[in-house]
Amino acid sequence: MRIVFVAPFAFTPKATVSARMAPLAAALVAAGHEVVVVVPPYDNPADGGKCWERDGVRYENAVASGAGALAQRSLATQLLRRTRELAPDLVHAFKPVGPGALAFDALGGRLPGVLDLDDWEGRGGWASEGAYSLPIRLGLDAQERWTVRRAGARGAALTCASEVLCERARAFSGRADPLLLPNGPAPALRDDVARAEANRDALRAGFGHAGRTVMVYAGTIPHRNDMDIALRAFEGRAAAHPDLHWEVIASGEGLPSFAATVAASPMAARIHLHGFMPHAALVERLVAADLAVYPYRDTPINRAKCSGKVIDYMAAGLPMVLSDVGMNRHYVTDGNSALLTPPGDAAAFETALERLLGNPAYAKEVGRAAQARLWARFAWPERLPALLDLYARVRRR
Repeated sequence: MRIVFVAPFAFTPKATVSARMAPLAAALVAAGHEVVVVVPPYDNPADGGKCWERDGVRYENAVASGAGALAQRSLATQLLRRTRELAPDLVHAFKPVGPGALAFDALGGRLPGVLDLDDWEGRGGWASEGAYSLPIRLGLDAQERWTVRRAGARGAALTCASEVLCERARAFSGRADPLLLPNGPAPALRDDVARAEANRDALRAGFGHAGRTVMVYAGTIPHRNDMDIALRAFEGRAAAHPDLHWEVIASGEGLPSFAATVAASPMAARIHLHGFMPHAALVERLVAADLAVYPYRDTPINRAKCSGKVIDYMAAGLPMVLSDVGMNRHYVTDGNSALLTPPGDAAAFETALERLLGNPAYAKEVGRAAQARLWARFAWPERLPALLDLYARVRRR
């Protein structure tokens, strides 16, 4: 089967294409299908017009000329034209907002289609919390509802990264059958981790980790973020653990304000900020660390979230402290493969952090359990049959 994936934005630095679409596309190719990803790189114009192949998947970038309304329309037109030229058996578009959603809607149901939801985009979610102008906020909310409703009316299927998004898909589309499709690891990730593990001592020495216990956070830091929870927990434990250091590997609109907060921290010298890293470099950093954190508050965005970085943590065998919101409980078992804490509770986050720091043997058991659970429960090859069945049903409509 020839499948076109329609991306919402560039391959990097945001995560939907690299952490959700790419692993799924690679798994489909490994199963004998052809996948082409058409990309509107308005957030990374340097990729404009470039094409490459990765894990057997072909990525084709439209030519980007900015992020305004006319530029978005131009990108949508390019995506639509190229999708038609490819004459796929099925189109799977990711996100109900942006130029990719415009292109998917413009197909008018003339090709078998699937629409994916991986974030709470509209009011109450990114439209409210992102650093957007009022017209863009209103536009995101309207486009999310419009695209999902029309997709359902035209017979397209719906896939969702979280249970909360399945509820939204049902509400917007009137359809009772969205497929819950949480993120999974790229097929090559196991080998990437194994190579890093074989070289872990040298990596730690090269990163300056010798004699240190290294806590890591990797991900996006948005305009409004929850990093203060982890920062307070780190500061609370740092005095009792003088070898404890925190590596933050992040990009995002909230990074400058977080960096300013870190600079004012009494533990600033033990907090090390890094920008965006290519995934291969990130895997090495994760394998070289000792434990990982991902803090959340209970917000619509976080309830809908299915974090790709939690998957990377699990693949690297890291013991984790996570806030118990969104899909985190779906991926891990509290006390066995991670420690879950009430969302927004910095004191509980600190207590859980101490459970791992104070008992390294237990922490290693938790990390090993997380790694085993990831490959046993969430590897794409084991979950593809449900998606391929959905594809077959859409093609018969």
